Amino acid sequence: IQMEEIPVDSSSELTNLPLKDSGIRQNYNLIIIAIKKPDGSMLFNPSFETAIMPEDTVIAVGEAVNLQKLEKVLNP
Repeated sequence: IQMEEIPVDSSSELTNLPLKDSGIRQNYNLIIIAIKKPDGSMLFNPSFETAIMPEDTVIAVGEAVNLQKLEKVLNP
């Protein structure tokens, strides 16, 4: 189990999607523990309604192989 900070590029297919619709939990078996906003503020334990926005940094926990897959989607 690892923890990674993954930047969100504006070209990601997951931008502007709420976590519940992102498929991160279902498709990658990862837990999002926080989202860092561009201004440096942190949103810990984000709600399933929280949207992934361009220039956010997603802080996720899970297996390294799954974190790498998510990184390819969030930062293509």
